[in-house]
Amino acid sequence: MTTVSGQKPQLFDACIEKISLSQDEPTKNMVLRITDPDLLELSGGIVQGMSGSPIIQDGMLVGAVTHVFVNDPTRGYGIFAENMDNTLLTVAAASQSRAAAPAA
Repeated sequence: MTTVSGQKPQLFDACIEKISLSQDEPTKNMVLRITDPDLLELSGGIVQGMSGSPIIQDGMLVGAVTHVFVNDPTRGYGIFAENMDNTLLTVAAASQSRAAAPAA
């Protein structure tokens, strides 16, 4: 789902070509390929500003777009929603512990 013209987000088809469970690059969990002819015609694939666009599969959030392949804008990377959630929890816990620490 992304917005390419106007202000209304639209659903576009993409294929998850590969999944990586490696923790070495936590923002590159999926290799995506844009398959939607309308999106390919409008933008050529993944373009600047699409980072963070949700990846929805069978009505469920599975991740978000993170990077485009510079040499092939029809392909890019996505992050798992679970990794996004884990990062959010880590940041929230760190913020709470800083707020609870006595002032120096």
